[in-house]
Amino acid sequence: MGTTGRRKRTRGEVEELPSGSLRVRVYAGIDPVTSKRHYLTETIPAGPDAAKLAEQTRTRFLSQVDERRSPRTKATVSQLLDKWFETADIEPTTRRSYKNYIEKHIRPVLGHVQVARLDVEIVESFYATLRRCRLRCNGKRFTEHRTTGDHTCDARCRPHKCKGLANSTVRQIHWILSGALSTAIRWKWIAVNPADLANKPSLPHPDPDPPTAEDAARLLNAAWQKNEDWGTLVWLTMITGPPPRRAVRPALAARRPGQRRDHLPPRRRPGRHRHLRERHQDPPATPHRAGLRDRRDPPRPP
Repeated sequence: MGTTGRRKRTRGEVEELPSGSLRVRVYAGIDPVTSKRHYLTETIPAGPDAAKLAEQTRTRFLSQVDERRSPRTKATVSQLLDKWFETADIEPTTRRSYKNYIEKHIRPVLGHVQVARLDVEIVESFYATLRRCRLRCNGKRFTEHRTTGDHTCDARCRPHKCKGLANSTVRQIHWILSGALSTAIRWKWIAVNPADLANKPSLPHPDPDPPTAEDAARLLNAAWQKNEDWGTLVWLTMITGPPPRRAVRPALAARRPGQRRDHLPPRRRPGRHRHLRERHQDPPATPHRAGLRDRRDPPRPP
C-alpha cells in the first residue's frame, strides 16, 4: 500500500493584481511596535518576465528573513525617536536641546518615513535642505510674521529670506539621527544605519584671535592684583599653554574658597587603575630567569 507524502507549504506568496502586476509578500515576524504581523512586500510590474522576477524577489525576501537582515517593523522615524528618547541616558539640558531639534526640524520632515525605508539619499537631502533654509521653504515666497496669533503686521513682519542652519547645528541633528538609528540596529529593527554612511557637514576651520601684547599685559596685571595664585596660573598658561586638570583644581579652589566641590573637576580616585598596573608588572623572577640575568649582567668588581 503506497503512502502519499505531505506537500510542504511554500513560504511567501505571489498575488496577481487586477492591473496584471504581481505582488510578492513574505511573512517576517511580529512587529515589536504595533504587535501585528509584519510582511515584506514588493510589486513587480506586468511584463513577460514578471513571474521570473517575482520568484527572484520571493527568494531574496526569504534569504533576508532567514539571515535576520530584514526590517522587523514598519515603525516610522517619529515612533523610533519617541522610543529612543524614553530609553536614552541623556543629561537634562541636552535632552531639552535634542527635543527642540526633533520637534522643529526632524519630525516635520522625516517623522512619517518608515525606518526601514530611510536611506542615505534621504538623509543627505535632508541635511542639504537644512543648510539651504532652516524653514525649508523650497523657494516659496511668504511673509515671516512676528507671531502666530492674530496681530497687525508691522515692520517686524518681513518677507522671508532663506537662512540655513549652521554646520554645527546640522551636525547636532546628525548625531540625534545616528544615535536613534544605532539603537534601532541593537533592537534589530534594521540592519544598516544610513546616518553613519551619509556625509555630515564638516566642522568650521579654527580661526583663533589671540589678544595683543598690551591686552595680555593688562589681563596678567589684573590677575596678579586679584590673587597671586590666579596670576601665577594665568602667567603659566600664557607661557606654556593650558595646564593639566590637576593644576586647575588648586587654582579654582583658591579663586573661589566657597565654591562647592561638585563644581570642580573630578578628582581621580587612588588605585582606580591598580588592576592595569598589576596586569603589566614584570613576571616574578624564577631560578631560570635569575640565572640568565646573572649571566647577562655579571657583578662588577669592587
